Amino acid sequence: MNILIIEKSKVISHILKSTLLAYGYNITEDNAEFSTGNLIKRGLFEIIILDTNLSGKHSTNDILKSIKDCKKIESKILGVCSIGTWKDKVNFLNSGGDDVLSYPFPVQELIARIQSLLRRPNNYVDNKVYFGDILLDTGSKTVSVKNSDVDLRRKEYQLLEYLVRNKNRTVSRCELLDHVWDYRSYTGSNTIDVHIKRLREKLNNKGVIETVHGQGYRVKEFKASSALQDEQSLDHLQS
Repeated sequence: MNILIIEKSKVISHILKSTLLAYGYNITEDNAEFSTGNLIKRGLFEIIILDTNLSGKHSTNDILKSIKDCKKIESKILGVCSIGTWKDKVNFLNSGGDDVLSYPFPVQELIARIQSLLRRPNNYVDNKVYFGDILLDTGSKTVSVKNSDVDLRRKEYQLLEYLVRNKNRTVSRCELLDHVWDYRSYTGSNTIDVHIKRLREKLNNKGVIETVHGQGYRVKEFKASSALQDEQSLDHLQS
């Protein structure tokens, strides 16, 4: 399996490369000059690990746009954030990234994130993310259930989108705090619990977000109702 690392920091790039080589992955490095653009367009990489803090001629957003503009590319993009706040991570995800990881990180989490991305099906139609009877529109930041709009607050939406993007994987409370909330502004011990409770009520489905006691939360894949399956199939044919 081929992984591309686009990372400005030589230290972080070396750590990523050494770790992934030890796990048997084929690694290509790019020193943030984006010299591998043509290789990406040929679809040679299953995973692209991208520095979230690139600026200048080849900024992170520019690289994301270049990758996402090529509809044939099915590479999953994992961001590595060594500088910045939760806002930078949210911006990365909103700009087309599939997941983001804060540096420093344990090796086990890096491997788990990659394996989770590899399991994720290419089931996105433009900005639409289907999950059973639930539809997330990542462009307009809206959610509907069985074609009925659901009114979510900003944090509720961000929490749901993160869980759905990591479906079938248990997401720890620490990870949710890291990716949806800013550790430094976090004060309430039950903030996550309150938001999960509200989501379950608003989605009218208490089982959609599963509590994994002592570990975190997990959203499992489930089938849409027959009518919505037909609608989703039509969307895929038209895309």
